[in-house]
Amino acid sequence: MASKHWKRGAVAIALSAGIVHLLVVAQTPRSEPLLPLPDTVTDVEPAKVRLGEKLFADKRFSGDGTVSCQSCHLPHAGGADTRRHSVSAFGKVRELNSPTIYNIRYNTAGLNWTGRTKDLHAQITGSVGNADTMAHDWKKVIDILSADAPIAAEFKSAYGGDQPVSQANAMDAIVSFEKSLVTPSRFDDWLKGNDNAITAQEKLGYDKFKANGCVGCHNGINVGGNLFTKFSMVGDYFADRTAKGRGHMVELDKGKFAVTKKPEDMHIFRVASLRNVAITPPYFHDGAVDSLDEAILLMGRHQLGREIAAADRKDIEAFLKSLTGKQFEKK
Repeated sequence: MASKHWKRGAVAIALSAGIVHLLVVAQTPRSEPLLPLPDTVTDVEPAKVRLGEKLFADKRFSGDGTVSCQSCHLPHAGGADTRRHSVSAFGKVRELNSPTIYNIRYNTAGLNWTGRTKDLHAQITGSVGNADTMAHDWKKVIDILSADAPIAAEFKSAYGGDQPVSQANAMDAIVSFEKSLVTPSRFDDWLKGNDNAITAQEKLGYDKFKANGCVGCHNGINVGGNLFTKFSMVGDYFADRTAKGRGHMVELDKGKFAVTKKPEDMHIFRVASLRNVAITPPYFHDGAVDSLDEAILLMGRHQLGREIAAADRKDIEAFLKSLTGKQFEKK
């Protein structure tokens, strides 16, 4: 049964009078720098996903019991954080905006803005004990979960064994849930060959997205998430931000340099996925930009050295909205 909160990809089958009707329409997949998401995922077990969803929202994973994974990855906000700066355990404000958890399984350049964790298992392993996130201890978390009879029963049902409530199983359940969060869009239908899946303006916006060079970084199955690049290739985004009263440079603005201390990593960030970008403001690692139009303007200016005209930005924005998962689009 689909969660009432989190929305995942699904395959629908039409039934009439007890007969399954299959309408096969020949479609030719398009050869594009963007690749389509699958309609559904089949490599996660439903019982583990259901348990993982509960653990993802469980505030007992934090040292002071105030935040969960879901606190910074909100289901009603495209799996991202609506606040400019995310807040961790003990009220610690981090000067970054948490990116979306949806389709995160397709981020091949690691996770976080700096790629400091290579995959979902590494992320959940370190998050609990990290003073900047949960500030807790895995042993204490497992003791708490073991004492919760209903949760322990769910672990037993999902994993079996004599000691089903374990760190390994808790991590696996959360990762299973995260892997289930895939959001195929109308644009994916177009990529698969459905000419009518997107509007003429959305198609025009996609053409302009490519013509302006945006696709050089935002490509592949996740429309990003697969490489690192310098933030602010042209001009100085950070000086621009300061001039607008949106904050001076801080340590996190240094990108990968803050982790590696290598000069060549200064201001290097993982390229963000643009899937569901229309419903995940604020934008960029610093959460300093509220509107998608301004985000497009600044990316053109500071990444591409282009002043993208207002009319072109409107068309590109229309294309970006076609990347919103179908389950999120207003009916």
